[in-house]
Amino acid sequence: MRNAVGFYWTLPVPWAGFNTLPDDIDAAAKASRTIRYQCELIRRYARERNYRLVAEKVFLEIAPDRGSQHVFDGLRPLEALCRENDAVFLYVDFWREQGWRGHEALQRWLERTPLESEAIYPEEILIDGKPFAPREHFSTWRARQQEWSEGKEARVARASEAARHLRKEGQSHKTIAKELNDRGFRSASGKPWTEESVRKLLSAAPE
Repeated sequence: MRNAVGFYWTLPVPWAGFNTLPDDIDAAAKASRTIRYQCELIRRYARERNYRLVAEKVFLEIAPDRGSQHVFDGLRPLEALCRENDAVFLYVDFWREQGWRGHEALQRWLERTPLESEAIYPEEILIDGKPFAPREHFSTWRARQQEWSEGKEARVARASEAARHLRKEGQSHKTIAKELNDRGFRSASGKPWTEESVRKLLSAAPE
């Protein structure tokens, strides 16, 4: 039986409040459909080829629209694992189906790292008895991501107006941050408001 290591990655989704990912594989699969899909596909692939998955790693990118060199932080430990266990590196190559959700940094790492790897085609599979088609899933995600990006200015303006009113009432930056988060106001990046981000927001806002 050949050893294998599975690698699953995804992008943050600010408009859905998805900015963190658990390190635990099963918890990450519950938090992200994309992670769940890769996990299901690679585990099935491993079973069919009599591979033993000795390790699985999840990674959340830092930007919602592209892969980055930060992925190297997640890949370096896997290189050592693959060498120690004589394992093949398994990943889903979304580019082969989507033509746009590739990860250039991941590909560069694979090209220059002398490890055996297998790129798995992102075919449609059943998840909880329902079809999951990557093309349809990511097309919907892309449209909503574009809508989110285009609404950045209006989103920040609404938060700024609310923050200025609260500041005039004598509220602290920390209290304002909590109030904005409780009301569902999103920052430009989609991350929760903090004392420091509220301070910057108010300093940039016109009186």
